Amino acid sequence: MASASVSELVIFIAAVSVAASVSGVLVTTVGDVADSVDERGAAVSATIETDVEIISDPGSDAVYDDGTENVTLLVKNTGSRSLSADASAIEVLVDGQYRPASAHTVTVVSDDDGWRPGAVVRVEVDVQPLTVTGDSRATVVVTGNRETVRFRA
Repeated sequence: MASASVSELVIFIAAVSVAASVSGVLVTTVGDVADSVDERGAAVSATIETDVEIISDPGSDAVYDDGTENVTLLVKNTGSRSLSADASAIEVLVDGQYRPASAHTVTVVSDDDGWRPGAVVRVEVDVQPLTVTGDSRATVVVTGNRETVRFRA
């Protein structure tokens, strides 16, 4: 009779140990999932609050300067949050070709200290060694928001 009690006690302790380890793994996994959801929510929120508009007149000669081979774009922050006016925060494509941050400069045009809602930045893109002729397009991507302007070179 005592041997039955001892074996049942051993099985009970083993079951409790397995249950404790499984619950520990589940708690860790649920915590990781919750952190991922929080991070994704913050990223989606930033994307929703970010909006830009290229306000350059595509019909004017101010967009493309064939002497310096620069494309100049005026980009307005039409979103509800301030954005980084750093060249590394703005991605630029000219005729579908990615231009690295080293190939463009960003200057805040308005009197603001930063690129606040309603403020405008000037993005000057060095297109060399690309050949920009005829109908062209430039795309600006900021925090996942894309805006494209078509112009004539």
